[in-house]
Formats: sequence, C-alpha cells, structure tokens
Amino acid sequence: MKLKVDLLDFENDIEHKDSFLHEKAVHNLLKKILPYDLSTQQLSLKKAKMFLSESLPIIKWSYVDDKKLCLVLLCKQRKNASNFFYDMVSRYLIFKKTLNMELFFSVDFSFDEISNEKYTIMQAVVSLEEEDIKLIENDKRNFETEIRLGIVSEFHANRIREFKGLSNDRKTALVQEKIGSLIQKRPKEFGKNIFSEMQQFLIMSRDEFKSQRDYHHISRIISILYMIRKMLKQSIDAFPDKRHVILKFLKTKLKKSDNSEKTVLGVLVGLNFLKENEVFEKKHLIKAIKNYLPSAKAVESSFFMDKVTKNSIRTCYIEVEKENEGDFTFEELKDLKQQLPIFLKGNIETLIHPIFMPRNEEEIVKNMVVLSHQLKYVHDIPQVIISFDKQTDLDLDFSVILLRVLRPSDSIIKDIVKNASSKFRFIVDRVKKVGVVRRKYLKEASVFRVLLRSKDYLRSDHSVDINKARLDVINELNRLFSEVRDYNGGMIYKQNEAFQSLKSNLGQIGDQNDSLLEKFFYSISPAEMTAIIKIDILKSLFLMLINAIKREETRIKKYDDFLFKFEPKHAYILIPIHNKDKIKIIKEKIECLNILSSELISFNLTSLETPYLGYAYLNEDKNKQKIFFDIIQNSLK
Repeated sequence: MKLKVDLLDFENDIEHKDSFLHEKAVHNLLKKILPYDLSTQQLSLKKAKMFLSESLPIIKWSYVDDKKLCLVLLCKQRKNASNFFYDMVSRYLIFKKTLNMELFFSVDFSFDEISNEKYTIMQAVVSLEEEDIKLIENDKRNFETEIRLGIVSEFHANRIREFKGLSNDRKTALVQEKIGSLIQKRPKEFGKNIFSEMQQFLIMSRDEFKSQRDYHHISRIISILYMIRKMLKQSIDAFPDKRHVILKFLKTKLKKSDNSEKTVLGVLVGLNFLKENEVFEKKHLIKAIKNYLPSAKAVESSFFMDKVTKNSIRTCYIEVEKENEGDFTFEELKDLKQQLPIFLKGNIETLIHPIFMPRNEEEIVKNMVVLSHQLKYVHDIPQVIISFDKQTDLDLDFSVILLRVLRPSDSIIKDIVKNASSKFRFIVDRVKKVGVVRRKYLKEASVFRVLLRSKDYLRSDHSVDINKARLDVINELNRLFSEVRDYNGGMIYKQNEAFQSLKSNLGQIGDQNDSLLEKFFYSISPAEMTAIIKIDILKSLFLMLINAIKREETRIKKYDDFLFKFEPKHAYILIPIHNKDKIKIIKEKIECLNILSSELISFNLTSLETPYLGYAYLNEDKNKQKIFFDIIQNSLK
C-alpha cells in the first residue's frame, strides 16, 4: 500500500529531500500509534478503510525518562486542528500551568489506495517536573475527551478554548465533558449551540454556586434548560398566540459550611411572552412558588435567568428550601407540578406607562358643595369622597374631600392626621369654612391626599389592588374621625362585603384562585346584582368556571363544548368561546328574549388565553329555561 505525503511547496532540490524526511517521520509515527502496519498490507483494503473510518481520532501517550511526555495524535484533516492540539497540550494539560513545548511536528497526508481523504498526524513533546505526572494521569481521561471533541469540530474546539479561558476549574471541565458526551450520544436532541448556552450559564454562575453543586447536577441544569428552550420553540411555532409554560423539578443536596447536607428543590421554568412589555423576574417566580409552598425560600445565589435571548422565550433556574430545612413531600411536589404552570400562565406582570392627569379643581369644588348639603344637623357624621388620584413607582395616591361640623371639642385636621398609622402618609392641601349649622357651628371642608405603599397591594398577577387600598383608607378615616360616611363608596362597600362572603364560602378553593375569583366577581353584569344576589348562585357559577378551565387544560374536545346545570329555580350555562364572534351572536340572541335584568346575570372574562362566557338564569319556569338553553346551543352551532 503506497503512502503519499502532502507537503507545503518547497523550492528546487530541498523539496524532494524534505518530502522524504517527512514521509519517513510519518511512517515511524504511524507504527507507534496504529495497532497494524498498513504499509505491509497486514489488513485487507476493506478492513483498513473501515478501521480508519471508525477509530479516529487516536491518541498515544508515552513518557521519556519521567521528564518528558510524548503525545501522538492521528485524525482526519481539519483546518486549525494543529493549533488546537498545540494549545491543549501546552496550556491546558495541567491545571493553571503552561508547559514548555520541546518538539511539535504536524503533517497532512493521505493513503492513496484506501481513500482520497486526507489525514493529519501530530507529535508533541513537553518537559515535565516530578509532580506533574500524577496530575496528568488523574486528568488523562478528561483531557482525551476534550481533544477528541475539539479535533473533529472547529466549533467545539472554539467552545472548549472559550471555556478554558473562563475557568480552569476542575468541575467546569467535567461539566464540559458531560455535555460533550451528550452531543455524541444524542446528536438529534442536542445540537452544537448547547456549548454557547453552557458557556453563558457558567459565566453567569458564581464560583460559590459551582463549588456547592455536583458537576452532574450542573450538567443536568444546562441540558434541561436547553431542552426546555427547544420544546418552547416548537410549541410557539405550532401555537404562536398562546402562552406556553414548561416546568421541571430537580431534587438535590447542597453542602453547608459544616460539611453537612441540606435538601433543596431546583425549579426550571421556560415560558414565552405574548407582549413586548411583559416581564418575568426572580421575585415573580418566588411569589408563585410560595403561593403553594408558604414555607419555601430561595437558596442564596441560586437564581439564573437567560436574558441574552432576543426572542420571546425566557428560561430560568432557581433553588428553594424549606425554612426548617426539611424534605419536600410527594404531595407538595405533585401540587406544584399541577398548579404552578397554570398559575404562571395567568400571572405574568405587564409594565404600563404612568398616567399624567392634572387634578380637576372644578370637580373638587363641586364635591365640596354636594357634601356640604349632606350636613344638616350638629351631630351628623363627617362626609367623605375618596378618589384615586395617581400611582408612582412607590406610592398609591388618593384624594380625599372631607366635610364635618366643627364642635368646640374637635381638633384641627393637622393634629388628627398626626395620629395616623405608619402605613399611611397624609398631606393636607387646604382647609376651608363652607357654611354653618344652626347659625353657630361651622362646616369645615378639608382636602388632603393619602399615600400608601404600592407594594403592599400587589395581587398575584402583579396588578395593583386599588379597591383594597381604598378600603384601607376608609377604615383609617373611620378610626381617626370615629366614624365617617363614604359618600361615593356605598356600592363598593356592599360589593366588598359580598366578595368576602363569597370567598369565605368557597374556602380553600377561593384562597388558591384569589386572582381569578376577583376577576370573575367584578366582571359580573349587572354590577349591582353582586351586592344583592345570593352567594350560593355566585358560588355555583364560579365552580363551573374552575371546572371549565381544568377541562380546557386537558381537553380533547370539540370547540363547541359547554357546561350547563339545571336547578329547581335556576339554570347555569358556561361556555369556552374559541371564536370571539360567537360572543356577539349569543348576546344579541339573548337580548331578543327581553329577560328582566333581575332574572339574568352574566360574566365575560379571559383565563389562560381562553375567553369564557357564563350565565345564571334566575327563573324557575322550566319552559323558559329550555328556551334559554336552546338559544345558546343553536348559537354555538
């Protein structure tokens, strides 16, 4: 079998001489590294071709007098392979030590009779000290893995170099080996770009994070986050207008300072944004987890988020532990797996622009006059009108107009508000005398602002609960002034009372679906019915909504499915509307029935990107109930 050596261009007679020397050197190195002598045709042509196809790259190690190491590498030709091999041997063979390269030889050649493919053989000889040999032997297997990965792919070679530049830490090298083996074993699932994502993860992770965690666990985090991003892209391609949430949980143990271990739960999350102004950060994930595991707290320095991604996908990782450092039960994990994805889908924070709206002084004067007419007797309680004014990054600002009859024992406004709770800040704008009662007692009008911390009123979906803040303001005014009449809050008070009664009646279901319950309650039409209708009716309608949402999450159903329930005096219907045009059709047909507003309540809301339309028909006439049911059924067809 003829051996042909491909050399650089030489001049004149030197070319033939150097070609001969190089060819001889290649023959000698091949004898060292190959188990067969190909030049003597020890193997058949077919077996030789198969051997070279399946066995490369091959690495041969040998020591010379315990002071030198000789490494020989045979591989298929690849651009810049020699540079990679030189760097790996001289700079990365021993941790944090650059070795002296005494000899480096590299040449490209081909076996004429076997194939047209070109091969490269390289030899590197480095000087060693006595303690170096043990270090090399301990890391020999990992080093060979890195060489094999980098020598077959320039992409891998670049990633390995970047990785080595980030840290020479032993654990990070093992992580790279683990990820590299994944690519080799499962190339269809893990592409080349996992190296870039691994690099980003290791850059963002602190040394403390890596030192406390096993390299197997770090590798799993990187590979699972990669798979989550890949699955999200596929889901978005199929359903671009839907929110997709993928979760994975990993239980592991962390070493503490006293070398003992504690159990932690790793939570990996992937989701997509539907709007440009949506945000998802550490505080949102922790709040969501604590909603189902109140005793959970974040492990320090365990949070990682992929913020480099320019598309709508966001992935993150965090570890949580129990306050008593106990283990997580099977029931707790089951509850998290079932409920957390649903919760996250409906509770992504949306940033909004602040509103600029100057105060309407004419409206203030008008309200003063209205309240003044309410004070006719000396012992009338103070009258107030409370309006939400504005929101800043820290505070909620309410405007309050308070009218009272001044008696000799009454304190001035500034002294009264000094006794306010630390939760409130009062800023008095003006105090005026606007009339008298029985020609003796003055009517006093006070205009002031009440500021509350906005973070105290964040709901689970990160919106601000203005209703709850207003209720706290009126309660504080009742405390400061003994009792006040909320002039523009009568219906609000009744609604709050009805809502709390409904929530209490629902028990644990109401607590777990607090945000959805509020959305449901305040979407009911006519609004005044929420204050007078029986709680059992609202409870039945809400439970049907919960059931419909669960069906939609796991549905293998037709789009015209809907829920209905008949009772002796009431009929309930709840419809997931996948075609929004049908909402208009149904409402128009129902209006044609001329049903009394006191006999029909409805709601219309969207949960997890699905609109729901619900009705409670409060009429015990079975014929009318059937007509109502048939109209909705026919409208859906």
